[in-house]
Amino acid sequence: FLGNTDMSLLKKPASDTQITHGGLLWLYIFATIIMLLLVIPTLNVMPISFSDSTYLEFPPEHWSTRWYNVYFESPKWMRATVTSVQVGLLTMLVATPMGVMAAYALYVSGHRAARAMFAFLITPMIVPVILIAIGAFYAYGRVGPNNSITGLVLAHAVLATPLVMIVITSALRNYDLNQERVARSLGATRLKAFFVI
Repeated sequence: FLGNTDMSLLKKPASDTQITHGGLLWLYIFATIIMLLLVIPTLNVMPISFSDSTYLEFPPEHWSTRWYNVYFESPKWMRATVTSVQVGLLTMLVATPMGVMAAYALYVSGHRAARAMFAFLITPMIVPVILIAIGAFYAYGRVGPNNSITGLVLAHAVLATPLVMIVITSALRNYDLNQERVARSLGATRLKAFFVI
């Protein structure tokens, strides 16, 4: 069933430990099953979108591009799409630098309170989104950015920044801070050392 090359691959260590790919085969199979269970239901949406029916049905009795025509011919849907893309891009431009700066600052500081601060900054991921939405709506009612792109971007950035922080923090664990210290000792500013190193 398996060739010699496949058998030798299963006997190779999967990491620096003595665990082989063969020993982790159950994990690979389990992860593949989980990924399939997550992806397959989303693939059902594609054929449903070509249904001619007013209600969702799978598989569609009659195939049609009716809903795509409705979408592309509707000015409201086009405006909503443009607004979504606009908010998404602006949120990325706000959340990415903020998340990178926060993760870098907490990593470099080495302060004892850094872990507590990190936990505090990622609370928007823990708090239910509906509570953040209600809080933002109440705060915006007093300050004024309700029904504006600015308000949407700020609310989305609150939710997106913790994701950026988690990704950057995990990447910084493999980052050698000594290289940056050497660059700074040779005259580079902290900002230049960060971007170059």
